[in-house]
Amino acid sequence: MKPMPNKDETFARVVVTHRNALLRYGLRRLDDHFAAEDLVADTFVVVWRRFEELPPPAEELFWLYGIAGHILSNLLRGRQRSMRLEARLAFEREGEFAVPRYTGEDVEVLLIALGELSPQERELIQLTYWEELSYRDIGVVLGCSEKAAGIRLSRARRHLRERVNQSRTETTVSPLRREGTDS
Repeated sequence: MKPMPNKDETFARVVVTHRNALLRYGLRRLDDHFAAEDLVADTFVVVWRRFEELPPPAEELFWLYGIAGHILSNLLRGRQRSMRLEARLAFEREGEFAVPRYTGEDVEVLLIALGELSPQERELIQLTYWEELSYRDIGVVLGCSEKAAGIRLSRARRHLRERVNQSRTETTVSPLRREGTDS
């Protein structure tokens, strides 16, 4: 029979396993490496305090994303500027690999629209498109069902599309408008 790992060993395994994913999460959302490192450290401080709530290994990363998301929302109050910078960097990274589908103006309209969403809606969009999480995984992060995550994401997408379309003239095509649809 295998002995049960103690808290120190389990915590060390969680840190080693998920540190880089959390650092990437922080780097995509913050404008400097040191702030992202602080986010990771603060996340693991909370994990240590809430260690008895540690989920099964298959769900650990999603639980960690949830903790990091709460810490991040506290850090980002009043920092809309950093979100705009992150989106620009993401656009530039994608431009290295393919011909950009959208103009700089499209990106600016999208950034403004993202800034007008609630923090919860913005986080849903980021978890979906930047972290590439499934509805199930987002549900784990948010502490809700897969179906509820899908409904919330659908609403966030609709609100984002509405805000983008509000800032466009009738003759400009929205970057979020799907081909063959009017929304």
